[in-house]
Amino acid sequence: MACERHRIKLPKLGWVRFKEYGYLPTDTKYYVIKSGRIKEQAGRYYLTCLVEQPEQLHERLLGDPIGVDLGVKEFAIIDDGTIYRNRNKDRQVKRIRKRLRRTQRKLSRQYIAYKARKTKEGRSATDLNLAKTERKVQRLYQRLHNIQADYQNKIVANLVRTKPNWVSIEDLNVKGMIKNCHLAKAVNQQGFYRFRTKLINKCQQLGIPVHLVNRFEPTSKICHQCEDKKSRFIFG
Repeated sequence: MACERHRIKLPKLGWVRFKEYGYLPTDTKYYVIKSGRIKEQAGRYYLTCLVEQPEQLHERLLGDPIGVDLGVKEFAIIDDGTIYRNRNKDRQVKRIRKRLRRTQRKLSRQYIAYKARKTKEGRSATDLNLAKTERKVQRLYQRLHNIQADYQNKIVANLVRTKPNWVSIEDLNVKGMIKNCHLAKAVNQQGFYRFRTKLINKCQQLGIPVHLVNRFEPTSKICHQCEDKKSRFIFG
């Protein structure tokens, strides 16, 4: 599969220009593009390629170990005191979710009206612009996904930039946390499993060991400075 800086040659389609370039390697001496797959999401087309590359040499790990504690109030807290805030509390994300709720209610009303008219007059779905409203809902979902993915990628990049000796992350019981009706929505919006998968994959590429802490370990109750454990009951 031939690839240049700004375009790629696909079977039956020929040369296709990239919206963004710089992600796929063009040096055929060291990198070989084996296969590709095109998928469509919210009216946009994405290309995923399988690239064969030589084995990379891992750099020496001279940084301090890193411990990551995930939560609902704050997305992640590092053992050195660094706090990564919950992005779902931002004004931008709240505004998008509000637009999403309104658009979904509009889609529901259009669908009910479409079913009522279909039995009487036999009109098609295009009369009520169902396809346009569905596309708006898909784009809003895609925008929320892109915001979360970009935020998690930046966190992972900041963690592995110092080349730590190892990284430890808590093995959360997300399935059990979702059973709590008061926390289910907040836990689903955080995307803990997606962040953990990205962190493990990035560490494997750089040769950084990853340790999974027991889910019953009281990580949120231990101070990162004095290592004192907060007790539930305080006796005078």
